[in-house]
Amino acid sequence: MDCTLKLILTVAAALALQPLSSAAFSLKGTVWEQESNRACKVDPKLLYAIALVESKNYEGPSVKPNPYALNIDNKAYHPSTREKAADQLNKALTKTRTIAVGAMQVSMRWNGHRVSNPADLLDLNTNVRVGTQIFCEFIKEGKGDLALALGRYHTPNPDLEQVARDYGVNVLRVWRRLIVLEQEG
Repeated sequence: MDCTLKLILTVAAALALQPLSSAAFSLKGTVWEQESNRACKVDPKLLYAIALVESKNYEGPSVKPNPYALNIDNKAYHPSTREKAADQLNKALTKTRTIAVGAMQVSMRWNGHRVSNPADLLDLNTNVRVGTQIFCEFIKEGKGDLALALGRYHTPNPDLEQVARDYGVNVLRVWRRLIVLEQEG
């Protein structure tokens, strides 16, 4: 089973286990909604889909973005606290800039300049704000090609367009499932 399908099924199973309410899945009032309205008016579920694909953390039957996720030299880490993540991040920064931080996996190499302190990216609000700014820039450059704009968020290298596009298609699949889950709520 491919990773995207596993992620979609896990999200669906986790949400199915939640108590039924007027909205079993909703991002109303969350950082995802706030930042989507502040930047380029992107659907908050699309931002959440990016974060799920970027930093998914499985907790029993549920999956959610991990605000403390780190990817250091292409190896994923999921520290359990902000303090542990900050310590690991600071140690890694002495050796490499190939580090992605937080729920939206903001690249220190390409986007570290957007914050004064790299550990600030471990704050969910800051991370989603910066990730949304980056994504909105790719939307503007994408000329209507949402899959490629999503892909460029993850793989900005123009020589890797197919890799970027495949990533974008995966995020779109997760986004569509989140739309359905919200509608079913």
